[in-house]
Amino acid sequence: MSALAAYRTRIQNSLDDTTDKYTNDIIDEALRKVLNVYTRATPNIETAEHTVTTTGRSQTITAAGLIAIVRLVHPYDDSLADPFAYEREDFYQTYINGSPVLYFTGPDFPRISEIIYIQYGAAHTIDDLDSAAATTVRDDHEDILVMGAAGAAAKMRASGLNEQWGGRPGEMSALMSWGTNQYQKFLDAVEEIKQEVSIPLFPAGYWKLDDWDHV
Repeated sequence: MSALAAYRTRIQNSLDDTTDKYTNDIIDEALRKVLNVYTRATPNIETAEHTVTTTGRSQTITAAGLIAIVRLVHPYDDSLADPFAYEREDFYQTYINGSPVLYFTGPDFPRISEIIYIQYGAAHTIDDLDSAAATTVRDDHEDILVMGAAGAAAKMRASGLNEQWGGRPGEMSALMSWGTNQYQKFLDAVEEIKQEVSIPLFPAGYWKLDDWDHV
């Protein structure tokens, strides 16, 4: 899987940039934008285990890049014949001061030393971009991100040309048009990718409508 340097080269090639009109800062920012959109369509699936240190319904957890929980098991014991026997849906997830927090609504709440297992959708990373240590983007999706980042970078540069002297007539509008077209192709491809995601990104929990509402 490609690291940041390879992405930069491919994006510059897509922009036909032989005179360094696009700095690494511009290319990296464009790549961040499309990576975020891509993540929302098809998150990277990660797992984490949280050991309870304080008994209670509210549990602050550590899960890098967490977007949404796919599965939660509590109490979790990997020595069981079926470690996922105690999968739960009676909880909700929120963020407090930027940290993910679980709140259990059922009668069985976490106690000290128990383990909470979560499978979750996480943000994608590209090796060396913002100090990431690995690339999680699928190899066959690299072309899509390169196309989107090239379009985003072109639009960013076109906006800057409006404030510069000596620009060629029509250069800004032509560049903006090309960038917008490339970025739209990226968005169309992301929509197709989204249809391929088979894992539900939210648990099948629900809120009772009244005292007579049952499963």
